[in-house]
Amino acid sequence: MAMRQRATAPRRFWLILGACLLGAACARDESGGGALVEDRAGLLSDAEEADVTLWQQALLAQHDIDYRVLTVPHAADLAGLAVRHFEQAAVGGRSRSGRGLLLIVDARAERVRLEVARDLEGVFVDSFVAFIEREQMAPFFAAGRVGDGIVAASELLAGRAEEAIAGGTVDSRPADASSAGGGAESHAGIGSGYSRPAATAAVDGDAQSSPLGTVAAYLEAMAAHDASADLDLYTHDTRAMLGRHVVTRGQMDRLVRTYRQCPEARVSQLGGYAVVDHPGDSGRCGPWFLVHGTDGLWRLDLLTMQRALRFDTQNRWRVAEPAALGEYAFAFER
Repeated sequence: MAMRQRATAPRRFWLILGACLLGAACARDESGGGALVEDRAGLLSDAEEADVTLWQQALLAQHDIDYRVLTVPHAADLAGLAVRHFEQAAVGGRSRSGRGLLLIVDARAERVRLEVARDLEGVFVDSFVAFIEREQMAPFFAAGRVGDGIVAASELLAGRAEEAIAGGTVDSRPADASSAGGGAESHAGIGSGYSRPAATAAVDGDAQSSPLGTVAAYLEAMAAHDASADLDLYTHDTRAMLGRHVVTRGQMDRLVRTYRQCPEARVSQLGGYAVVDHPGDSGRCGPWFLVHGTDGLWRLDLLTMQRALRFDTQNRWRVAEPAALGEYAFAFER
């Protein structure tokens, strides 16, 4: 049976994305209240600022969280600045329930701090905030990709918020936005050089004789934080692509956590190509593309997946470039 294409992202999401990519016009909330992003240190390009703002708008629309970003050339007391700016900029003021988050980057001291409103301290506990800063942001900062680091952190913040709100652990009653100094501060060396995470346990990184076996081996490698770009699990082109990418422990943990909750996998195969999907999935368990090698083993084609598929701010996938599906198009016929 051919796999049906999942529901596309909300129309508003794609309209915002298209508008923001034209420049930094989305960096301010049209309803007033100041900038969502204040890049006083000049660390972000217009495109990066637009990408960050996209996530800020999504957090507010989907989770009622007023998320701001501030970069400064230097701050003698980053924690003190965070508390003051939180109040002065009325962070959380756009939220009906007073939910506010403030991310500050100190360029010279190469430190980041995420300040958390009182109403969110039970969701974004200090240990989780420190994990995001250390394992999700710092690797991108080290590679000199500050904007991507902020976006990557925003993805985890959105995921955490969604889990907490769905579980009823966040109070939705109206409240004044305020911070009592909750949050965490971490070092993030900007441009210091990215170090790819190494496996914390022995894993089998070899391609397998079945598509499901290869996908299972890949998830095991991610669970062990094996970010090696040259695993036998990957096609040649995928290895080259991964060698240029920043991979973080936070990303790997999120991937493994997502697929552990997916419905049972199904394989669609045509000749030397296979697609593994999860029938009954709500759109969060993206399909896997695999190629059958001359040695009889199946390898992941993550490069084609990257070209053809996109995820929205609710982590739902869609085929964004049908032409990029190539040999895998058979699995997406209606």
